[in-house]
Amino acid sequence: MPEPAEPAAAVEQFDCPTCEVPAGSTCRTRGGKVALKYHPPRFMLVPQLRAELEVKTPAGRGPGRA
Repeated sequence: MPEPAEPAAAVEQFDCPTCEVPAGSTCRTRGGKVALKYHPPRFMLVPQLRAELEVKTPAGRGPGRA
């Protein structure tokens, strides 16, 4: 299977079942900051990424910031 050019863009097509952010947003920590990695239940929705152990949030999305 070909890997998507932008894994983060593919992940963000779906709402997150863990932190409940809407599609188009990055995952959030309990404190409301941008998570360093997307939550696994979210990227499992992308067939090409199901085998990944983690999908990191791109630096441009401000991981660790409110």
